[in-house]
Amino acid sequence: MTATAKKTTTKKTATKSAAAEAEALETAPTHFQHAGITFEVPHPLDFPLAVLKTDDEFEACALIVGEEQWAAYEATKPSIRDFGVFAQKLSEAQGRDTDSGN
Repeated sequence: MTATAKKTTTKKTATKSAAAEAEALETAPTHFQHAGITFEVPHPLDFPLAVLKTDDEFEACALIVGEEQWAAYEATKPSIRDFGVFAQKLSEAQGRDTDSGN
């Protein structure tokens, strides 16, 4: 293999590696802190399908964070105001803004 061929191969490998890393970051879970708990939020395409079937914001939040994390949140005895803050942080962790209409 010539020096030019090696450089081309190395450059292609680096480009593929960078693309794979960028894709992994785009689909990786995100995290947010609330009430002393770190919540992990899956990529929206990895949410349970049941999220699409509900119009209930509480149920949607519970489905998104999962049973264990939702139980930990409920154990903090949150108020209605606190739930609003929690839901806002969850929305931000999904990469959505609050004015998106979703």
